[in-house]
This record gives sequence, C-alpha cells and structure tokens, in this order.
Amino acid sequence: MIIMIRYKIEYLITRLVGFFAKIIPQRLAYAIGNRIGDLFFYVIRTRKKVALNNLTQCFGDEKSKHELNRILLQNYRHFGKVLMEFARIPLLKRATILEQIPIKNIEYLRDFLRQDRGMFVMSGHFGNWEYMAAAVANVGPQLYCIFKEQKNLAIDNIIKQFRINVGLVPFKVRGEAAKGILKVLREKGFVLIVNDQDAGRRGDMIEFLGRPASTNRGPALIAIKHRVPIIMAFGVREKDGRIRVHLEKFPDINQFPNDDDGVKQFLVEYNKLLEKYIRDYPEQWFWMHRRWKTQQPKSE
Repeated sequence: MIIMIRYKIEYLITRLVGFFAKIIPQRLAYAIGNRIGDLFFYVIRTRKKVALNNLTQCFGDEKSKHELNRILLQNYRHFGKVLMEFARIPLLKRATILEQIPIKNIEYLRDFLRQDRGMFVMSGHFGNWEYMAAAVANVGPQLYCIFKEQKNLAIDNIIKQFRINVGLVPFKVRGEAAKGILKVLREKGFVLIVNDQDAGRRGDMIEFLGRPASTNRGPALIAIKHRVPIIMAFGVREKDGRIRVHLEKFPDINQFPNDDDGVKQFLVEYNKLLEKYIRDYPEQWFWMHRRWKTQQPKSE
C-alpha cells in the first residue's frame, strides 16, 4: 500500500514537472536544472558518497579534493539539466530534430547506411544519451533501444512513449533482448546498446578508468559471431549548454577473432573510447552508479 502511494506521488510529480518544463524557455529550464542539481548535491545527497568515491578512485592521483568536488557539483547540475531536457522531449520535432540536436561526424553513420545491413550503436551513461538516441534514430533505418523496465510502471510508460515519439523502438533487457537483437539485425535495423553498467560475476573484468570493471560481454559475442559493424555515439553537452552528438569509429569488427580473446579485445576497445570522453568531460558521466561493485576475484 505504501509503495503504491509512493508510485502515485512519483507519477504526479513526473507529470507536473513535464508540464512545467514544456511551457518555460530553455534557458529557464537549464537554470532550474542547475538548482535541482544543487538540491541533490547539498541537501538530499543522493549517492553522493558513491559518486565521490568513484571520482576519487579514478582521478584522486591527478586532481585535488577541491577539483573533485567541483566536478561532482557540475555532474549533479548536468543531470539536473538532463532531467529538464527529458521532460521537454515532446517539444522535439522529428522533421527538425537534427537542427535541435546536431550530429558531429554524421558521415560516419551515412557510410554504414550504404552497406545496407544491421548495426550496433554503442554508448554509455554519458552526456544526454536520450537526446543522442533521438538524433541517431532520425538518420538511418529504425533504431531499437534496449532498456531496463522501471519499477514504477506508470513512469515507465511515460518514458517508453517519449522514446517512441522521437522514433525509437524500445525492448526490454530481460526476455526479449537476445532474440530481439538478432531479429532486428536480420531486418537491417540499428540497435542502441548502453554497456557501461556493472555486469556482475558473468561479466568480463576489463580495465576502465584504471580499475578492473565487470563488463557485459553479450554485445561483443553477438557482434563478433554475426560480424555486426559498430559505431559509438555520445550526446555531449557543449559549452553553450546544447547537446551535440559525437560519433566515433569503432575498429573493424572483422579484426576480432570469434573466441574469448576477441571478446576481451572488443570490450577493451569499447571501454577505451568511453573512457576518452569521460576524461574529456568528467562532469557528464553517471558517477552515481556503482560501476565497480563487482570486485576482481583474489588469486589464491
């Protein structure tokens, strides 16, 4: 009963924020996003210890405590703005979406389109991945995205509808993902995969920001076995505050052998490209996630 009441309150707040965010100017929305970030940084402190520990473990040897705290404050403000941007997704018009969210190196994507085959678009919880997906979805064939269902199904339905409205087709992580991916590839569609969450004991321990991190091997297994081309995409917040999608080439999939070594090489390349963007824009990655939750087994 308490959970149901909480879910209803969350839903009402989500709808209220969504309504308000759509009727105010973007500059005001960003200012409010900054204040939301301040609220969670200074008062609510959601996962602040986790985020600061992650930052310290990764950058403590090269940045002062003052710098780390500054990055973390900017990180919370960034995600406050992301929240407002997500609420404003209904304002995105598919006919002009690439003007609202421009794509750098768009020719990389168009080169793949000429191959007339399925492809993986890989990314991480970096920048604004929802806007990145919205932009890429309006360049080539149908873009499918793998998502984790929210516990609050009413909010989950809002998120799902937002994604559908900008051209995405979502399918769930569990139950549908493996079969769904192969079906999409056969139909020459694109699949968006965000692969930077802790993968537990089933993942491969791959170095990421100087520490071994459990990384999901599923995308590598499918890509190598079926020779699926890869491109990486990042929704970067630039100095003017706008989101611009940056595309990065991934090594030719044919260079990875179809074995465990090939899978590890693939995951190393993925982590390496994501790490490059995190180092360039440290305030834009999701430091609140327990990325290094799974520890490397101790050698006997």
